[in-house]
Amino acid sequence: APICWDQVGEHVIEGPEMIEVTNAKVFVAKEKLKEARTHQKSYADKHRRSLEFQP
Repeated sequence: APICWDQVGEHVIEGPEMIEVTNAKVFVAKEKLKEARTHQKSYADKHRRSLEFQP
């Protein structure tokens, strides 16, 4: 999956600033995904019922 969408054609990466900005955006995206997973797990745990087996 592409990390950064840009115009098609010849271009030069603008040095470490571009890489730093991209890394920061990736970090933010990962944090948001982690937060969403935590919310989903929390929701699922609240609705889980213990199973009781009857002989």
